[in-house]
Amino acid sequence: MKFPSFLFSFLVFFILASGEQQAWAKNGWPKCPENGRNVEIFMETSMGDLKYHKGLNSRQLSKMRGNVGRRLGPMWIPTGLTVADENYHLKTGTKIYQLGRGRFCAVLESAQLFIGYRNIDVYISNKYRQGSCEHDSILNHENVHVQIFRDTLYKHAGGIERAIRKKAPRIGPVYLRSANAAANKLQRLLDAQIRPLFKRMSSDISRKNARIDTKANYRREQAMCQDW
Repeated sequence: MKFPSFLFSFLVFFILASGEQQAWAKNGWPKCPENGRNVEIFMETSMGDLKYHKGLNSRQLSKMRGNVGRRLGPMWIPTGLTVADENYHLKTGTKIYQLGRGRFCAVLESAQLFIGYRNIDVYISNKYRQGSCEHDSILNHENVHVQIFRDTLYKHAGGIERAIRKKAPRIGPVYLRSANAAANKLQRLLDAQIRPLFKRMSSDISRKNARIDTKANYRREQAMCQDW
C-alpha cells in the first residue's frame, strides 16, 4: 500500500537580452540568447526510513487498508500492513530573457528530481506475541513488501535519471508574452517527459505487491502456524 505525493516547483531568473545577442527567430521574434542545452541536473532517491508498529489491532488495520481486503472475501482478516509514502518532486530553475515589446523567452537552467519514500511503516497486529510463529509469519510477509518497494525503486531509478539528463537539455527555449507562463510551460514540458516513468515504476510496485497478496499465498503462509 502506498500514498503517492506529486509535487513540483520552479525558480525564475530574469535577464535582459542585449542587441548583439539577438537574431530573428522563425516566428519573427528575436531569437533567445541561449538554447537551453546546459542544464544542471540533480537527482535524489530515498529508500525510506523503515519503522515497525505493533500497537494496532486487526480492526484498525482493516480500516487503514480500506477496500483492498474486499477482493479477498468477507472472511479475510488483516494481520499486517506496509505503507510507503511514495514521492515524486520535480523542481526547475528557469532563466528568462526579455526580448522587448512584452516578449519573453525561457530556458531551463536546472532540474532537481526526488523520487522515493520518506517513510516506510510496517504494522503488525497486536494480537500476536512477538517471537510467535504467527508474528514471524506476518513480519516475513510484510518484509517482502518492503523489499518490493525498495528493489523496484532501485530498478527504475537509473532509467529515470538517464531520461531526465537526456530530455531536460532538449526542452525549450519557450517563447511567450508572460514570463511566468514561459517558466510554467518549461516545467510542464519536462514533467510530461518524466512523470510517466515514475508512474510506470509505481504500477510495477503495485503489480508485484498484488502477486503476494492473494488467497492462495495467505493460505500457504497461514498453514505454517496453528494459532491464528
